[in-house]
Amino acid sequence: MYKKTLLASLTTGLLLVASVQATEIKHGGTLTVPIINTGFVENYNPYTTGGLFGGVLYEPLMTFNLKTGGIDFRLAESVEYSDDLKTITVKLRENLKWSDGQPLTAKDVAYSFTMTKDAPAFDGKAMWTTGNLQSVIATDAQTIVFTLDHADSTFVWGLPGYHIVPEHIWGKVATKDLPTFKNLNPVGSGPLTDIKYLKPQQMQICRNDSYYLENRPYIDCMTFRSYNDNSQIQPALMKGEIDWGSNFIADIENTFVVADPENNHFWYPANDAIHLYVNTKVKPFDDLQVRKALSMALNRDEIVDIAAYGYPTANFNAGGIAELYGKFIDKNVTEKYKDITTYDPEKAQKLLDDAGYIDRDDDGFRDMPDGQPINFDINVVNGWTDWIQVVQMVSEYYEEIGIKANVKTVDWSIYDSGLKNSEYTMSINWSMVASNPIEAFQTYFLNSQVGKSWHAGHGVHSAEIDELIKSFGLTNDAQKQQQILNELQEFTAANLPFIPLFSNATWFQYSTAKFVGWPTEKDPYVQPSFYDAGNRNLIINNLHLK
Repeated sequence: MYKKTLLASLTTGLLLVASVQATEIKHGGTLTVPIINTGFVENYNPYTTGGLFGGVLYEPLMTFNLKTGGIDFRLAESVEYSDDLKTITVKLRENLKWSDGQPLTAKDVAYSFTMTKDAPAFDGKAMWTTGNLQSVIATDAQTIVFTLDHADSTFVWGLPGYHIVPEHIWGKVATKDLPTFKNLNPVGSGPLTDIKYLKPQQMQICRNDSYYLENRPYIDCMTFRSYNDNSQIQPALMKGEIDWGSNFIADIENTFVVADPENNHFWYPANDAIHLYVNTKVKPFDDLQVRKALSMALNRDEIVDIAAYGYPTANFNAGGIAELYGKFIDKNVTEKYKDITTYDPEKAQKLLDDAGYIDRDDDGFRDMPDGQPINFDINVVNGWTDWIQVVQMVSEYYEEIGIKANVKTVDWSIYDSGLKNSEYTMSINWSMVASNPIEAFQTYFLNSQVGKSWHAGHGVHSAEIDELIKSFGLTNDAQKQQQILNELQEFTAANLPFIPLFSNATWFQYSTAKFVGWPTEKDPYVQPSFYDAGNRNLIINNLHLK
């Protein structure tokens, strides 16, 4: 079933390469990109560095291209399902090498996947945790066979989420030490593997002379610069100190673009759905009426226009997905539950009154039926200025209906662990960007994702929903799959484990002063999201000096 699709995708990719090579390509140059963090440390483990090195130091097997609808093969040259959808065969390209010159073979790939069984913290897609993946075996130097317990047509979509690492290095690390392994002398397969220097505020990685694509990358190096928040990145962009921005920039037309209209550009296609995730295991959020009232209290259009300068798109669909997956949205669900996402503070207050959440001590804020005050924090990462503004507006809307909510800015590590371990009351968070919305629902609701996913800590789970999600992979029938998606949207809207806000924009600013080859609205060869390893890899390979 997949073979024809994959071969067609490969042909498309080759045509893209040919069109680029048909023009004169200038090699060299150092690309500069911003990273919001508290500084760089010596740690090159791709699983513990926030995705910084995926697609850079480490090449994915393949990339499922959301913009083209096809597959861009990278280390792999093909992937094929068996007729019963229980066996996946991946073929690698010939003569692959690691950056230290040693051969990269199917044994490395098999090791990279089996390692995540021994180090479950790395099993991000829960391939082993669910029990479906039975084995990963290298049958020859180029062939890897994945054997499943039961049919799953979605399994292949998770393959790019695992980093392919060299067994001759990682295999020497004790299993118990893998989660803390810092990989201080990294050997990779990506376009940029040579760590030239690392300082607290700056790091430079240069080209891999053993890279499998001839003459790629065209650039020599990439420099990561550390910034505390978006507001520091904006002036750096305006001064031409940054080539590739991937952050919210306030009033971009009148700041960044106007500084150099010929070279300063941006493209903001639709991206992930942004929600307020609610911990339904904590009172009063265990009450569906409270969750509904909190949703009705929000003026989504105003939040988008004021806090985010109108760049995102307000999301009035309570079914869990937004504009990115527009063709999959069940309009019947949107219509049925439209009152939940319609701004109606009076109705929100009535819901709370009727449920017994009233002001019992005349302090201007509502209390729970047992008299305890309602007072909670909304977590947001320190430095994410646009989301901080969103949460500030949310807290103001809640105050209007008598609910006390506080903006709590936290470091990434606290935000990360809080979402995974359900250590929050409310947290603004994104949703999965993938080839199909079923992957978003997998991360929302599968019990195997609890403790692993940023999206599953809300507490709304059931064995029945697990089975419904798993049934998606038992068929190739598009109509049956859409029906499953419709049922999942109904379940999401009826239970409201998170409050929809908007469909985020893909933040993408770029300068053509030094480099060209960027994806654009006219040439949308890939979703321009820097923090997706596959997308980043394709863009790095396409950029060259002007």
